Amino acid sequence: MRILSLNLQHGLPGAGAGDGAAATGSLAGADISSPAVARTVMEAAAEQIAELAPDVVALQEVDLGQPRSGRLNQTAFLAKALGMSHYRFAAAYAGPVVGLRRRPLRCELTAARHEPLGPLRAFVGARPIGYGNALLSRHPVQAWTDKRLGRGPATIVRRGERAWSPRSYKLFTATHRVMVGATITMPSGAPLSVASTHLATRGDTAAKQVAAAWQHLAAQPGAHVLVGDYNLRPEQLTPLGVGRLVGDGPTFPAASPNRRIDHFMTDPWPVDASGQPLEAALASARGPLLRAAAWGTRTFVISDHAGTWVDLEPVG
Repeated sequence: MRILSLNLQHGLPGAGAGDGAAATGSLAGADISSPAVARTVMEAAAEQIAELAPDVVALQEVDLGQPRSGRLNQTAFLAKALGMSHYRFAAAYAGPVVGLRRRPLRCELTAARHEPLGPLRAFVGARPIGYGNALLSRHPVQAWTDKRLGRGPATIVRRGERAWSPRSYKLFTATHRVMVGATITMPSGAPLSVASTHLATRGDTAAKQVAAAWQHLAAQPGAHVLVGDYNLRPEQLTPLGVGRLVGDGPTFPAASPNRRIDHFMTDPWPVDASGQPLEAALASARGPLLRAAAWGTRTFVISDHAGTWVDLEPVG
């Protein structure tokens, strides 16, 4: 199973936009608020994703109907372009990126009742809009799941010289985080529960969120893979003892990656001196244990992240 993780950055042309990889040529600086341009950019991204032939695509920073990205349903657009008939978007928040953001009543945002102002928007002929994560699969999905991961505390930053003046400070509120997961039927017939998430930029908050996400995912059937933009480096994740990281390679920033903050985490298992799982681990596992057979990174026409992929195979 090849799984790809990519932070879309709402489809904004990035470091790869002028590298000549896309058949459309250079897209650097393209104005994706134009629906036609947005479609062209996303078609180029889909072309590059297809070259990797992933079985599952985990996306973060995905727009749904946002004016800044040509009002595209980016999840559905990429799923159709890649021929993946199984897909799901989960909103971290509903509403415009600039304006009144709202916590959705349901993460799907497929109906007016899923967000507080949905009925009002429907009354004027507008569909729900939002921002979040998505999961696409080439293989059948047995069940979908969403998990809200909350948000961290607000941050106050001093920007003025007068410590006594309220105008010298700016309040930055944290963004709600969410995980979208699926239990997929692998070609072998065994279930695989995989999820896409995007964690907080604040390290202590991200650490709590990854633990909550893993706990929820680990309760699903089969083997487990938590995928996404963790905003944490491997050395920050390993001490948490949550799962086992697989894959390697820097992913950020896309122009010249020097650190890995996009990860794949799967079930932990004890190993012997040769790195093979102990027989006791195989016997007690709820599903097949997975190891990475190959992995890599790639810069795409969009995003400030490089995408990263891993090939997983069962052990034992």
